[in-house]
Amino acid sequence: MEVAFEDLCSRFDRYLQRLRAGGDTQRGLVILDKSAHETTLQQMAVGFRTLGTRWGVIRLLADTPLFVDSRASRVIQLADHVAYAVFRRYQAGDTQYLDRIGHKFDAEDGVVHGLAHKELGNPHCTCIACLSRRTGNVR
Repeated sequence: MEVAFEDLCSRFDRYLQRLRAGGDTQRGLVILDKSAHETTLQQMAVGFRTLGTRWGVIRLLADTPLFVDSRASRVIQLADHVAYAVFRRYQAGDTQYLDRIGHKFDAEDGVVHGLAHKELGNPHCTCIACLSRRTGNVR
Protein backbone atom coordinates (compact mmCIF):
# COMPACT_ATOMS: atom_id res chain seq x y z
CA MET A 1 0.00 0.00 0.00
CA GLU A 2 2.83 2.40 0.83
CA VAL A 3 4.69 1.71 -2.41
CA ALA A 4 1.49 2.18 -4.41
CA PHE A 5 0.75 5.48 -2.64
CA GLU A 6 4.28 6.76 -3.27
CA ASP A 7 3.98 5.83 -6.95
CA LEU A 8 0.54 7.44 -7.24
CA CYS A 9 1.69 10.72 -5.65
CA SER A 10 4.82 10.83 -7.78
CA ARG A 11 2.94 10.19 -11.03
CA PHE A 12 0.30 12.77 -10.12
CA ASP A 13 3.00 15.35 -9.35
CA ARG A 14 4.73 14.64 -12.68
CA TYR A 15 1.39 15.08 -14.46
CA LEU A 16 0.91 18.44 -12.75
CA GLN A 17 4.49 19.42 -13.68
CA ARG A 18 3.70 18.77 -17.36
CA LEU A 19 0.55 20.89 -17.08
CA ARG A 20 2.57 23.65 -15.44
CA ALA A 21 5.12 23.57 -18.26
CA GLY A 22 2.19 24.28 -20.60
CA GLY A 23 1.07 27.29 -18.54
CA ASP A 24 -1.53 25.63 -16.30
CA THR A 25 -0.55 26.48 -12.73
CA GLN A 26 -3.14 24.49 -10.82
CA ARG A 27 -2.10 22.32 -7.90
CA GLY A 28 -3.40 18.84 -7.11
CA LEU A 29 -5.44 17.32 -4.35
CA VAL A 30 -5.49 13.62 -3.49
CA ILE A 31 -8.84 12.39 -2.20
CA LEU A 32 -9.09 8.84 -0.90
CA ASP A 33 -11.76 6.56 0.51
CA LYS A 34 -11.87 6.29 4.30
CA SER A 35 -9.22 3.87 5.45
CA ALA A 36 -7.44 2.53 8.49
CA HIS A 37 -4.27 3.83 6.81
CA GLU A 38 -5.21 7.54 6.95
CA THR A 39 -2.58 8.59 9.47
CA THR A 40 0.19 6.65 7.72
CA LEU A 41 -0.68 8.06 4.29
CA GLN A 42 -0.96 11.62 5.57
CA GLN A 43 2.45 11.33 7.25
CA MET A 44 3.91 9.86 4.06
CA ALA A 45 2.51 12.77 2.01
CA VAL A 46 4.17 15.27 4.35
CA GLY A 47 7.44 13.38 3.96
CA PHE A 48 7.10 13.39 0.16
CA ARG A 49 7.00 17.20 0.22
CA THR A 50 10.05 17.54 2.47
CA LEU A 51 12.20 14.43 2.00
CA GLY A 52 10.85 13.36 -1.37
CA THR A 53 10.08 10.01 -2.91
CA ARG A 54 12.48 7.71 -4.70
CA TRP A 55 11.66 9.81 -7.81
CA GLY A 56 12.03 13.27 -6.27
CA VAL A 57 10.29 15.80 -4.06
CA ILE A 58 6.53 16.26 -4.49
CA ARG A 59 5.94 19.96 -5.14
CA LEU A 60 2.50 20.43 -6.60
CA LEU A 61 0.12 18.78 -4.15
CA ALA A 62 -1.92 21.47 -2.42
CA ASP A 63 -2.46 19.61 0.85
CA THR A 64 -2.20 16.27 2.61
CA PRO A 65 -4.64 13.65 1.30
CA LEU A 66 -8.28 14.07 2.23
CA PHE A 67 -10.30 11.03 3.23
CA VAL A 68 -14.04 10.73 2.60
CA ASP A 69 -16.58 7.95 2.86
CA SER A 70 -17.20 6.54 -0.62
CA ARG A 71 -20.89 6.12 0.20
CA ALA A 72 -21.15 9.92 0.47
CA SER A 73 -19.04 10.91 -2.53
CA ARG A 74 -19.79 10.28 -6.20
CA VAL A 75 -16.20 11.12 -7.10
CA ILE A 76 -14.88 8.35 -4.85
CA GLN A 77 -17.51 5.97 -6.25
CA LEU A 78 -16.23 6.80 -9.74
CA ALA A 79 -12.66 6.12 -8.59
CA ASP A 80 -13.89 2.76 -7.23
CA HIS A 81 -15.24 1.90 -10.68
CA VAL A 82 -11.92 2.77 -12.30
CA ALA A 83 -10.07 0.68 -9.71
CA TYR A 84 -12.46 -2.20 -10.38
CA ALA A 85 -11.81 -1.98 -14.13
CA VAL A 86 -8.06 -2.13 -13.50
CA PHE A 87 -8.49 -4.99 -11.02
CA ARG A 88 -10.60 -7.00 -13.47
CA ARG A 89 -7.98 -6.51 -16.21
CA TYR A 90 -5.00 -7.57 -14.15
CA GLN A 91 -6.53 -10.15 -11.81
CA ALA A 92 -9.13 -11.83 -14.00
CA GLY A 93 -7.93 -11.06 -17.52
CA ASP A 94 -11.27 -9.32 -18.20
CA THR A 95 -10.58 -6.32 -20.43
CA GLN A 96 -14.16 -5.21 -21.12
CA TYR A 97 -14.18 -2.42 -18.52
CA LEU A 98 -10.64 -1.12 -18.88
CA ASP A 99 -10.93 -1.10 -22.67
CA ARG A 100 -13.72 1.48 -22.32
CA ILE A 101 -11.68 3.90 -20.21
CA GLY A 102 -8.05 3.06 -20.98
CA HIS A 103 -7.63 6.01 -23.35
CA LYS A 104 -8.42 8.38 -20.45
CA PHE A 105 -5.27 7.55 -18.47
CA ASP A 106 -2.53 10.16 -18.54
CA ALA A 107 -0.19 9.66 -21.48
CA GLU A 108 2.59 11.65 -23.09
CA ASP A 109 4.16 10.99 -26.47
CA GLY A 110 2.25 7.72 -26.74
CA VAL A 111 3.43 6.37 -23.37
CA VAL A 112 0.82 5.78 -20.66
CA HIS A 113 2.01 7.28 -17.38
CA GLY A 114 -1.27 7.17 -15.47
CA LEU A 115 -1.30 3.39 -15.31
CA ALA A 116 1.62 1.17 -14.45
CA HIS A 117 1.80 -2.61 -14.55
CA LYS A 118 4.17 -3.69 -11.81
CA GLU A 119 4.66 -7.22 -13.11
CA LEU A 120 8.23 -7.61 -14.25
CA GLY A 121 9.61 -10.09 -16.70
CA ASN A 122 6.72 -10.43 -19.13
CA PRO A 123 7.95 -8.91 -22.39
CA HIS A 124 4.76 -10.02 -24.14
CA CYS A 125 2.19 -8.34 -21.89
CA THR A 126 -0.38 -6.53 -24.02
CA CYS A 127 -1.93 -4.27 -21.37
CA ILE A 128 -2.02 -0.61 -22.38
CA ALA A 129 0.65 0.36 -19.84
CA CYS A 130 3.21 -2.25 -20.97
CA LEU A 131 2.39 -1.98 -24.66
CA SER A 132 2.76 1.79 -24.67
CA ARG A 133 6.19 1.56 -23.05
CA ARG A 134 7.40 -0.97 -25.62
CA THR A 135 5.98 0.72 -28.70
CA GLY A 136 5.46 4.34 -27.67
CA ASN A 137 1.85 4.09 -28.83
CA VAL A 138 -1.39 4.03 -26.90
CA ARG A 139 -4.06 1.72 -28.30
